[in-house]
Amino acid sequence: MLKNIRFYLGHWLLIFCIQSSYGLDDNQSWTSVGFEKKLPYSLKLKFEQELRLDNQLSTFKQTFSEFSLSYSVFKGFKIELPFRYMTYKDKTKQRVSFSGSYKYSFKPVSLKHRTKYQRTYEKGEIPEELIRNKLSIMYKLNKKIEPYVSGEFIQLLNVQNYPLDETRFSFGLTYELPKKNSMKIFYTLKNEDKTKNNPDEIGVFGLSYNFSL
Repeated sequence: MLKNIRFYLGHWLLIFCIQSSYGLDDNQSWTSVGFEKKLPYSLKLKFEQELRLDNQLSTFKQTFSEFSLSYSVFKGFKIELPFRYMTYKDKTKQRVSFSGSYKYSFKPVSLKHRTKYQRTYEKGEIPEELIRNKLSIMYKLNKKIEPYVSGEFIQLLNVQNYPLDETRFSFGLTYELPKKNSMKIFYTLKNEDKTKNNPDEIGVFGLSYNFSL
């Protein structure tokens, strides 16, 4: 029975992703590998390396390296300080962020809300400031598989009235592997540059692998 549920879930997710990709302005892929290490005093250190392709998954868009340090304040609530170095074809950017998140579980369902402030630096440009709010709903299907859906709303802070600049709606699943490693597969529908007359609609196919050291 469980095998049938997994098969049909994966089947319909694949069909939805393919159908959703038609009629969009672009399709991208995000693939990443990450490492995390627990430290004393409820601290955790993470590193992530990601590659992003655009133009229907055929052209290099960017790659980034991100280090982050998180602290578990109490059960369910943590704060995090990430630093990201991004490389594009013709430029580089640096990003610093601060976020707080709270996760509440009533098994098999979990709810998580995250608020993040980020500031991005680019040579010769005014730093861009954003506030990001993200809500995720996870369902623990079994010990290894956890499907999820999420919605994220991104606002500009250095523009009058803090307009909504981007929305992201995602679904996917996390698969637990031996030795506390994990893999995540997801699809995200982005609506970018909403302050413009014609916002861009972009589909993102994602795959990430995380090692626990």
